[in-house]
Formats: sequence, structure tokens, C-alpha cells
Amino acid sequence: MDKQKLEITFVDIDSLKPATYNPRKHSEETAKQLENSIKKFGLVDPIIVNNAPSRRNIVIGGHFRLEVAKKMGFKKMPVVYLNIPDVNKEKELNIRLNRNV
Repeated sequence: MDKQKLEITFVDIDSLKPATYNPRKHSEETAKQLENSIKKFGLVDPIIVNNAPSRRNIVIGGHFRLEVAKKMGFKKMPVVYLNIPDVNKEKELNIRLNRNV
């Protein structure tokens, strides 16, 4: 596997598209906890986003952070882009990131 240098880029939050297949749901309590954490520490963990031409700006990991950041009024989001043209591999990575497997 080729080693890629991962770079964090700050992207217009409105250009990011949550994946329709993302299975995770969160309670209002966990949303409030994440909001408090972001207020205290900032957005210290970038989200993972696809940059393949056919899947550009589809969020693979970090949907919850994106949702809370939008509600908090953030305009930019820290992003690490990956090029994954195969939607099945994209979905697999989403599941693995959600389960931390």
C-alpha cells in the first residue's frame, strides 16, 4: 500500500456532504457533551472526507463532529482528504471508523 502524507486542510463547512449511509445516531445529551468539549478544546480531531472525483466532499468519518460544529456556527472544518473512488471501500472505512476496528 502506498503511504500517503496526511494533511489537514480547513474546508468550507457547507461544502461537506454527510454520507447518506452513515448508521450512527446520537442523543441530545451526547451532542451537548461534544459541544462542551469543542468549546473547551476546539476541533482537535479532523474529519475524514473523500476526495475521489465521483465522491468529492462526502464525509467518511466525523459526521457527529460536523453536525455539532454546524450547529455551533463554525464556517470551516478541519479535514483530512482520502481518495477512495470505490463506494464499497468508502462504506467499509466508515463502519471501521465508527466501530474503531
